[in-house]
Amino acid sequence: MPKLKFVLFVDVEGDFYYYVPSPHFSKKEVFKWKINRIIGKLFRYANPTIKGIKNIVNTLNENNFPACFCIAGHLYLTECNGWQHFSEKKPENKWYYNKIGNDWYYWDLGRNSKTNHGFYFGDFIKKKMKGNKLFSFGLHGFAHEALTLEKKEVVESIVKSGAEASKKIGIKSENFAAPFDMVSDEKKPNVLFDILKKYKIKNVIYSGLDNGFERKRFFDVRKILKNEKLNMIWLSDYFEGSFSNKKMKRVLEKINKNIKEDAVYCLATHDFTHKTNKNILKLVKYLKKMEKEKNIEILNLNYLK
Repeated sequence: MPKLKFVLFVDVEGDFYYYVPSPHFSKKEVFKWKINRIIGKLFRYANPTIKGIKNIVNTLNENNFPACFCIAGHLYLTECNGWQHFSEKKPENKWYYNKIGNDWYYWDLGRNSKTNHGFYFGDFIKKKMKGNKLFSFGLHGFAHEALTLEKKEVVESIVKSGAEASKKIGIKSENFAAPFDMVSDEKKPNVLFDILKKYKIKNVIYSGLDNGFERKRFFDVRKILKNEKLNMIWLSDYFEGSFSNKKMKRVLEKINKNIKEDAVYCLATHDFTHKTNKNILKLVKYLKKMEKEKNIEILNLNYLK
């Protein structure tokens, strides 16, 4: 049995990338984000946001490759009337307004998958993903919130609303990847963990604690940690559909360097970066070859105890 286990998970953000900047962005980075948003808006009509998740799903299906999709709760919807959708409370930390001068839900005017496809993936999930044993499902916040910066009541309303959104189309969310990887804070390390256990989440992607806005997280290759009934899967690295061949080579080499580790290698990506299937196909073929040579075991989180 290979020592190194491999997990692929996908942060599914749709158009949230264009509407929600990182709390860690400097003024210069916020400016660049605004420019990217304008450029992205111009080109999304010809190359819709949903094309990214379609490329990933089709490639994984064709190659019988399992993955965990942690989806922003709003994206499970097929339509809505705008905020408030379920019981979610608006984030209270002022960082968001200070960055862009807008209310958190300024983008949500209440539409559907035909009029505003970037915020409604429910139809696609039901038709192309639901019931597929290769795919496990989870949450990525509800509207891509920075959870460690919020009080417990806000965090719980976000998790609850995400669970309700997925349930609405018959999906049980059992995994969680926090937006911006902000899972735990030194001052209140267990807030999110306690809430996830309450809503019967089984697995959470984790990379260490932060301290407020100070990032102290890091990539690593570790065994799965246990927090009572919650599996904490340490994040090992990211790759994107927009990576160059040189960057992809580094990603694959890093996996190969860890094959003797008795641990889990958790690799993440974002749906919206996969305008083509070139990089996801390269990764899948490489890992399937490694599995055939018994160098790794590719995990399906559906069957993780």
